[in-house]
Amino acid sequence: MEAIVGVLLRTLGLFYPLLLGAILAFVYALLKRSWVWMLISALLLYPDAWYFSGYPPFPWVKWVPFMQVILALRFYLNRNKTLKSNL
Repeated sequence: MEAIVGVLLRTLGLFYPLLLGAILAFVYALLKRSWVWMLISALLLYPDAWYFSGYPPFPWVKWVPFMQVILALRFYLNRNKTLKSNL
């Protein structure tokens, strides 16, 4: 996993584009309450979170994408409730 993150962040220089894409997808997901965009945000943030979790002051950062997955699950379950109540 470290080799993949190293290629993504160092060799290809995708640290800031992935971070910016994750933030934009997160904000869009919150505004639209979209579970798909929340999962996309979590996937985009995961390499950056893995990279930061290697530093001693930030070992908890690798759990941030999991919070987004929980939010996506909540958005998905709420979507199903609203669909059933509209019928």
